[in-house]
Amino acid sequence: MDTVSEVYPSKWLRADDLQGRSVTVVISACSLEAVRQRDGSEQKRLVLSMKAKEKRFILNKTQARTMADLAGTEHFSEWPGAVVVLSPARAPNGQGTIAITAPAREPADKSA
Repeated sequence: MDTVSEVYPSKWLRADDLQGRSVTVVISACSLEAVRQRDGSEQKRLVLSMKAKEKRFILNKTQARTMADLAGTEHFSEWPGAVVVLSPARAPNGQGTIAITAPAREPADKSA
């Protein structure tokens, strides 16, 4: 172990964890959880769990709305099974964030 991050790993997914690349994931669960903020207070946040991934992803309001659009429902209990792409991005304030998009669709086979 050479870094502070290795000694004290975070249980939450961050943009840096994506190492500059996009990852396609399958949502396994979404829950509403009290998450401790930097000031010590707690706020209710939606938290995604993904199949075959150890870290969980705390959604901000924009990410939650995007997930609802991509899943086709605002009922987050219905999001498991949704396939999305997580990509490193830059927020308007310059901070690293994670963008959620739909996976690219493969072109239809025109030989049929």
